Formats: sequence, C-alpha cells, structure tokens
Amino acid sequence: MKHFIPCVLTVIMASFGCAKVWSQSYEPGHVILNHGDTLYGKIQDRNDWELFRRIRFKGEKGKTKRYAAKDLQGYTMGIHTFESKWFAEESEFLKTSYYNRKGYGERVFLKVLHRGPLNVYAREFFYDDNSVANQYELFQRQGETAMQRATQGVFGLKKKRLASYFWDCPTLAEKIADGSLKGPLEVARYYALLCGDEQEE
Repeated sequence: MKHFIPCVLTVIMASFGCAKVWSQSYEPGHVILNHGDTLYGKIQDRNDWELFRRIRFKGEKGKTKRYAAKDLQGYTMGIHTFESKWFAEESEFLKTSYYNRKGYGERVFLKVLHRGPLNVYAREFFYDDNSVANQYELFQRQGETAMQRATQGVFGLKKKRLASYFWDCPTLAEKIADGSLKGPLEVARYYALLCGDEQEE
C-alpha cells in the first residue's frame, strides 16, 4: 500500500504532461557545435536524479566528450531536441518573468516542443531526488526576448496571464479562457493558423 500512492501520483502527473520518465542510458543522436558542425553518435543528458549541466557525447569512435550549453547550438537525443538558449528568471512579489536575451542569465538547454510563429519550450528539472523529470512549458513569439510560462503544474494553462500575453490575438485569448484549448501545443497550433492573419489586418 505504501508504494501505491506515489505510483498513482506519478501516473496523474504524467497524464498532465508535467512529468516524463525517460531511459537514463545513452541514446542515438547528434550535437551541433557553435560554429555549425554536426557530430553524430550517442548522448546521455541525465541520470536517475539529475540533469547533467554538461551532456555526455560518445562519438562514432567511442570517445566520450562533455558539452555544456555554452559549447553548443543544441542537440538531438532520440526523438527529443534541445536548444542552447540564454535564459533568466526574474521574481517580483508573486510574479516570475522569463527572458531569452543574449548575455542575460545563463545558457541552458531547453527542450523544443514546437517551432513556429509561437515557439514552445520546456524547462526540465528534478524534484525531491526522484527519478521523474518534471517540466514547465514556455511560450516565445519569434523575434521577442520575453517568454511566458504556459502552465501551472496540474492546474493547466495559466489563463489570466495568457489572456494578457495574447493581447494581439483576442480570439485565442477567448478560447483559452473558456477552456476550448487545453494545452500549450494546441495554443501554438491555433496561433500559427489564425493569429498571424489577425496581426496583419
């Protein structure tokens, strides 16, 4: 019985997209160096309790090398792609702001969930020394340095904050507010299909 409740909580968190269980072994992939060269091999970026600050890359000759976010444009491991981005958090009272501005904060790896007029990234983290990688999603319009957190844990989309963020697309804000759109990827796809037209009118 004592193992039942944690298992149930893990299943619930995974169903809301805030917890992902991955294999911790090396997976096929590639890294893109800052000057543009692509190297193919196998990658490991985490173990059972942490995300590595420097990923481990094993080249075709079997030699292992470690890369920090500042060393790469990004990497792909299995089906997942990560970009190296400048990232900073600013907290003031009950509000936290997020930025992707060159030279501000530090370079970190963000998981790419969607690319388009509205990009969606995930910031991953481990909590309480468990083997489940948690994440929160971030929106970023192309050409902007500000980012907006999309969700609040199991509570889903941050409706009030997103209504303000999508001031340029009122119909999108309405659909988020009335619950028509459930997750970050739905929001990004809707924005790509319809909001661009609204901005040009």
